Amino acid sequence: MAEQRPAHDPGRPPPAPTAERQALLPPVRDEWIGHGLAAGPADRTAAEAGVRDVYLGAGRRPPEHVVWLGSPMAGSIGADIRAGRLPVITRRAWRTLPEVTAEAIVEQVPQDGAETDLIMLDPLPSDLAGHVERDPRWSGLLTRLDREVTATVETGLSRAVGAAVDQVAATWQDAQRSPETAALPRLGAFRSRMLGRLARLDFLDRCGVLEPDRHGRGLLQVARAAGEWWPMRNSVILTERPVELHRDAEGRLHHPSGPAVRYPDGWCLWAWHGVTMPREIIEDDVPIRRAVSLRNSEQRRCAVEVLAGRAGWRAVLDQAGWPRVGRETSDPGNPGQILSLWCVEELYDDHLHLLLMTNGSLERDGTRREFAELVPGWIRDPVRGAAWQIGLTADQYRETVRRT
Repeated sequence: MAEQRPAHDPGRPPPAPTAERQALLPPVRDEWIGHGLAAGPADRTAAEAGVRDVYLGAGRRPPEHVVWLGSPMAGSIGADIRAGRLPVITRRAWRTLPEVTAEAIVEQVPQDGAETDLIMLDPLPSDLAGHVERDPRWSGLLTRLDREVTATVETGLSRAVGAAVDQVAATWQDAQRSPETAALPRLGAFRSRMLGRLARLDFLDRCGVLEPDRHGRGLLQVARAAGEWWPMRNSVILTERPVELHRDAEGRLHHPSGPAVRYPDGWCLWAWHGVTMPREIIEDDVPIRRAVSLRNSEQRRCAVEVLAGRAGWRAVLDQAGWPRVGRETSDPGNPGQILSLWCVEELYDDHLHLLLMTNGSLERDGTRREFAELVPGWIRDPVRGAAWQIGLTADQYRETVRRT
């Protein structure tokens, strides 16, 4: 592999991270977060040129087979097919894709001469960049840049995508049926972590500290132009970026009524404030008993929030049949309104109660919105629960005049 070239004498310490150099960090961070969360068609010409540089920079011939697929799920399946693992691809994986997409993957990916290895991708080899990363003047900046890019992209997209792909991937038990083929690494959080290291490389390059070699330049270009990809011995599988990506105010994958992320081949994920959800919970009117039957406690909680947002908490409580704790009581901090407490251990797998309250102020249409908050299970008095919510004792709360 061609050597990375320090932009300064490698026998001397790297130059200081001056204020001018440090000012480059925020735009570099934002740019790489943007690449990680980009939606829209891939730049296939640029990506393929980058792939060529990655291989040549690693001392390899460019791949003979360049395969473009429409989503990370399709890419993972395609990589398994290219590795000779078609028999162990799970039905769960195939069912996540439209039938026409699944058929197209089998047709597009070559199946002769199984390739079970991935070439190494390392934009910052430790023996070349270590002198910079170990310098205390630079290490904090580089760690912060890597952490912020990785965390934001994982929260906004890649953690959910990686988990969805990995959850339906063939297990080692499945692979026992095809012992002659090795298992490829799963997707996981690979892309977001690679983006963090690429952001480091780009930052050092712009600061005039480390100039990327051909391999590094190729990695930078592919990451800017395409989605997840699998570089193999004589083949490369590249994937498109999402056509839609929706996040909430905190940057978490979220859409209240449709797919939170959708890819051009039809693969989608549904999410509620960062929690991946079954499609039916987000898009259909399902009974409350379906929501509370979900195995995952986070999904159960989110499903109930979705249904409460549509029908109201009172309707959810009526349908769920959860036991009420104690009696309904007048809200002393909100005259004319009622407080009630409900046992929701079934929902949260924990000893918690749900306090049903009414907003103290009117909505624009003149109604008052009911809302619910969790309180510890040792609270059995609704007034005490309302007081606990705002850090008061029950006696102090009874003396309040109005709560908004």
